[in-house]
Amino acid sequence: MGLITAAVLLTTAGVRVGAAQDPDGQAVFKENCKQCHGINGVPPEREKAKYAKLRTLGDSGFVSRLTVDSIVKIVTKGIDKNMKSFSDKLSAAEIKAVSGYIKE
Repeated sequence: MGLITAAVLLTTAGVRVGAAQDPDGQAVFKENCKQCHGINGVPPEREKAKYAKLRTLGDSGFVSRLTVDSIVKIVTKGIDKNMKSFSDKLSAAEIKAVSGYIKE
């Protein structure tokens, strides 16, 4: 069986062939979010002083009320002047991955 035939058979069977690995939500967070939200979801004091509404993501009460989809929306659209949109910096897959990481 040729390589192309095998790839077609695996793809039609639901197996991803040659697909890129899904982004690592933790890595995306460390690269793009930790400066403001802190490495463990607790904002550094300097960021708290700049942004009165800066959320502590480590606060399970706040995060537990959100769905992954609502976090995706926040990361994609931003929140007024307090948090910029990341839609021009992160791919949809990266936004979904980091949103899942925040939720967990």
